[in-house]
Amino acid sequence: MLHHYSDVLGYLDLHNAGPADLVLQDCELIVGCLSCSQESPVQSISYGQTKEFNCEHCHSKLSILAESTMFQYIQPRANKTGQISPIDPAVQKGKPLPEKGTCRHYKQSHRWLRFPCCGRAYPCDACHDEDQDHPMELATRMICGFCAKEQPYGNGKPCMSCGSMMTRGTRTSHWEGGLGCRNKVKMSRKKYSNKNKTVSRKAASEKKQ
Repeated sequence: MLHHYSDVLGYLDLHNAGPADLVLQDCELIVGCLSCSQESPVQSISYGQTKEFNCEHCHSKLSILAESTMFQYIQPRANKTGQISPIDPAVQKGKPLPEKGTCRHYKQSHRWLRFPCCGRAYPCDACHDEDQDHPMELATRMICGFCAKEQPYGNGKPCMSCGSMMTRGTRTSHWEGGLGCRNKVKMSRKKYSNKNKTVSRKAASEKKQ
């Protein structure tokens, strides 16, 4: 049973497999009403958004909110030989994501983005497009690559749990991190070849005559 004093949604009994993520949009949950004790199905739940609906039986107003999903590995019992083969889930509370959240497209981005179009988490938009065949919607939530904390999307902000920076600012040859501060040293010499000139050549030549 899941309630506001318990954060355990359920248990998975797996063999030679491990969970990677829980896509709430693909799940159908059974919610029990505290007023009439009857159960009703609920779908289309998204992380970080409160789902409000009415009980099908007594019409009481119900609400459910899922901030994030974490998998906690439970050590299995040893078999007859005394050996166990633990499986480390991809999203495990307090532990880094695979490759610390990076991918082959972005080596300095240590996070997974959760895309609202499908509810799934990918390291970047390119990884999403390679795996999905629908138009991408901009991510509204992200998972820290260092501690697997899921949180609202924020570019350039540290993780709200471990304080690690999940992205690094990029610098180009003309702009300092896209902040609009031009670096004249790195820009074209031709444009700034006469930047210290105060008098035009024509005026200077007329002055000499």
